Amino acid sequence: MTAAPVDPVDRPEPAVALESGRFGYLDAQRQLVTVDAHGRRRSLTAHDSVLWGAGWGRFEPTDVHSWPTWSPDGRHLAAFRISRDGGEARPIVLEASGVTSREGVGVAGGLPIYLQWSPEGDALAILSQRDDELVLERVDPAAPERSTPLLHGSPLFFSCLPGGRIAAFVGERRGPSMVVLGPDGARVDLPGTPGNFCAPVQVGDELVYVAHHRGRVTILVGRPYGTGTRELEIVDGLVALVGSPDGRSLARAVAPDGDGSCYRDLRLVDTRSGTTRAVSDADCVAFFWARDQLVVARRRPQKGTIAWMLVSPETGEETLVAELVPSRDLRFWLRFFEQYALSHPIVDPAASRLVLSGTLVGRKASSDDDFPRVWLVPLDGGAPEEVDVGPFATFAP
Repeated sequence: MTAAPVDPVDRPEPAVALESGRFGYLDAQRQLVTVDAHGRRRSLTAHDSVLWGAGWGRFEPTDVHSWPTWSPDGRHLAAFRISRDGGEARPIVLEASGVTSREGVGVAGGLPIYLQWSPEGDALAILSQRDDELVLERVDPAAPERSTPLLHGSPLFFSCLPGGRIAAFVGERRGPSMVVLGPDGARVDLPGTPGNFCAPVQVGDELVYVAHHRGRVTILVGRPYGTGTRELEIVDGLVALVGSPDGRSLARAVAPDGDGSCYRDLRLVDTRSGTTRAVSDADCVAFFWARDQLVVARRRPQKGTIAWMLVSPETGEETLVAELVPSRDLRFWLRFFEQYALSHPIVDPAASRLVLSGTLVGRKASSDDDFPRVWLVPLDGGAPEEVDVGPFATFAP
């Protein structure tokens, strides 16, 4: 454990007044900064390794960071730390107060991809790529220098479940499987053969996933223990599923032409009865919940531009919130939104605003450079607020 000054870097106060919710973001040097509910900033990483340049007060951090994610209790953040000199990437766990940090073991020869906290906050699941395989490991946040290998294969998508379980769609040498791993490493293989779907989703106390089952592609729902599985809906195409915050329903859409194409036929699905209700049939690249409403991302004709829409699941009524050319990080987030929407939320817990990174259409930034900005965008139609230069931001729970 290493001690750090509480506020090591003098930063100007942001010109934003947060109504609710803390968030963290990566700044222009990919250092991790937090903003509290009063708008006060704290740099958590810039002080950890500094090379002083020729100019007074000029510093260049030797490490950069990616994919910060808050613990369920909001007391810690985890991220990947990567050395600029080509050294190994490694997970790092930081107190949001800025007092302590812990570094994990290097991702040997691997490319860091994704981190997810367990619901209890007592474990981190870490995904990395090594050669042509993906590797899933479990790390204790209190001792991240030790990791436990769990699965390897390609593709590999997973969700952390209560009680130390992990549900995963993994493409192993013997073929693709949907599995649940217990905290002791015990493995349960679930019915069906996954083939066109990403992460399994927990809705209430049940697990929902898509697999080839009994000669057709079906949304299946059952217990994480592998018992009582039943068919929910027959589908055709690449399916995306996002569980509602209240655990009572499921939003799903289908990309008929497979990976890389837009989703259509956005519907709400009752996981108990199997009944569905149409929300929208317009093309979209991502969708996620803002309490009892949906935020839907749609491509605009202008190259790289995404329209962020607030959509009523009841009526399908849509309201344009913002148009933005996303940063590279946010584009990756959109590509795998089913996982990132839960672990790296970009809508605040009060469902009052988004935190987006990129170039906001129709809004001049504070300077004319080409760096992406972090924006706080109200969902009620209010004026967006520029926070800082930075490629990615995420809200605390």
